[in-house]
Amino acid sequence: MTDSPDEMMEILGDRVAETYIGLVMICAGLPVPIELPTGVVDAGTLTAAVRRVSEIAEDQPMPEAQVAGLYTASILYLAALDLLGMLQHNAYEGSRMAGALGILVLAQENLKDLAGWLAEDDS
Repeated sequence: MTDSPDEMMEILGDRVAETYIGLVMICAGLPVPIELPTGVVDAGTLTAAVRRVSEIAEDQPMPEAQVAGLYTASILYLAALDLLGMLQHNAYEGSRMAGALGILVLAQENLKDLAGWLAEDDS
């Protein structure tokens, strides 16, 4: 049985929040920490903050692969937000939902890789 559009939107909302929390944690642990807004954050502020991460990722004193991972996680997160907005303001499209969820999986994989590198770097 397929989940309803409302159930899928709830799942997507949860995944968006989980991914943002991961991004906040990774950014706080970077060699040059980046503080992202937490708590109740409006969409514009959140989007601007994550866009800024993508813009300054290359300034982090990290190997190229980790810089690329931070940049990729940030832009994938922004792409998922764009799809979420389309799903909220247009008719529900299963392909958009699948795309948004898939994008978030990729963003989370990049964050997981960064977390592993940061843990190794701290040891």
